[in-house]
Amino acid sequence: MDVIIVGGGVYGLFIAYHLVNEGLKVTLIDHNEPGAWSKAAVGILEYNMFSANMINSMSYMMRYIKMLRSGETELRYINTGWLRIYLRSMIRRRDIFDKAINAVKNINNYSRKIYRAFAEEKNDFEYSEEPLYEIAKDIEKIIKEARKDPLNPKYEIVEIMGRQAVAYHDVAKLSTDLFIKRLLKDLEKKIFFRKAFVWDVHKDAVYLDNGEILRGEKIIVSAGYWASTLGIPIAPFKGYGLRIRSSFKLRNMIYSDEKGIFMAPFSRWIKISSRFDPDSGVETRPLRDIIRRSREILGDLEVIDISIGYRPCTPDGLPIIDRINEKIYVSTGGCRLGWTQAPGAAKIMVDLVLERIRETPFKLNRFI
Repeated sequence: MDVIIVGGGVYGLFIAYHLVNEGLKVTLIDHNEPGAWSKAAVGILEYNMFSANMINSMSYMMRYIKMLRSGETELRYINTGWLRIYLRSMIRRRDIFDKAINAVKNINNYSRKIYRAFAEEKNDFEYSEEPLYEIAKDIEKIIKEARKDPLNPKYEIVEIMGRQAVAYHDVAKLSTDLFIKRLLKDLEKKIFFRKAFVWDVHKDAVYLDNGEILRGEKIIVSAGYWASTLGIPIAPFKGYGLRIRSSFKLRNMIYSDEKGIFMAPFSRWIKISSRFDPDSGVETRPLRDIIRRSREILGDLEVIDISIGYRPCTPDGLPIIDRINEKIYVSTGGCRLGWTQAPGAAKIMVDLVLERIRETPFKLNRFI
């Protein structure tokens, strides 16, 4: 079977990984270098947490308004169609989560199994399972939010860096930069990479910007927010990732609620991630603010490199893994948990393509 994957982010790469392990012929198309946007993520894997993606709740809406006021994010553009579905999904939120939550747990458990297997073979991407510490002024408010998480995360109140914090367990980290390099090396001679811009997918055909038309027995769209061009409710939420060096000896994964910054230490750098802007453009101005906020924690720092990513978010924060028609499938919507979910979500997608399962709990029609 010939399969074409449109989109070379972490979802698309893991789909390719599973497909070649099944002995299928795979062509992966992306207008950028594979994994380029996914590298912006800090690399924190939240196996037993879903709060980061619980965007369709009143409490998250109030938190986002607070982020807007503090300058941690900005609202430059949002698709009104997506917003209407978002507001509608808030009403049906409990019913949707009750049906999908066990599947989310299974996805996360499978993802942990895959990441562990990669690390056991060769841990060249600095995988480590350790707590994530959230530092905040109002610890009670953070705990209140944690109690609402449908995955019931394990946590405790601790002191770190001279501050009270909530320590979340069942968390891991990896270097997104190094893991993309590892995955591409594993796939290098097993799949065909095609650097091109896809302007349409229809029936059994993928239409490229140079006029070429590619045909496959199955087509999987895993191109993040580009899937919105097919009428799928996906919005891009932009984030910035920075690899930096600092004399500050950061030893733990930290999220500063006050600064709106995630930090993860690795052997040769610290990875910083920030912002959640509903915008698909390129805007460098927020970088100065991210660096300023980071210096307030880490002191003087040197920027190694910067990457920008666009988290593909559905209105309810759950992924879409579904069949559009006989030939075309879609797998997207990881939002802030894309790296956590990617191996498990990809496995479900491949099982659907190979007709091992007839449907998934993450169907597109929940938004109709």
